[in-house]
Amino acid sequence: MKNKWHDGLTEKQRRFCEIYSSNGGNAMDAARKSGYKQPQIQGFENLKKPTIVDALEKLRESTTNSAIMTREQRQQLWSDVALDGTIDISARLRASELLGKSQADFTDKIDHNHKGTVNLIQLSDLRKK
Repeated sequence: MKNKWHDGLTEKQRRFCEIYSSNGGNAMDAARKSGYKQPQIQGFENLKKPTIVDALEKLRESTTNSAIMTREQRQQLWSDVALDGTIDISARLRASELLGKSQADFTDKIDHNHKGTVNLIQLSDLRKK
């Protein structure tokens, strides 16, 4: 019989993995909902345990629909289209743009200027008071 994704985990760890994978990867929330008494600490600790990391990966693989393209598959498709000289230039440019966006090549520059006044207080000045 094929091994299940949760083999070797306690019931609490299995619940943690299910909740973690379904709630967008919030370890503290998953630990709290799984019944851990210190969810901030134990959620973080769970993500360092090799058995839990392996179980999360197996769970992700078991629930991934093979009909949906992965990020790498999309990027490969866009690369193939962008490099294919037989395809219309507008489609090639669009594929190139999508590939660049997926790799964060086009980021907005945000300039933060702080025009307020900052007063620094010497620790020795506080002790004098």
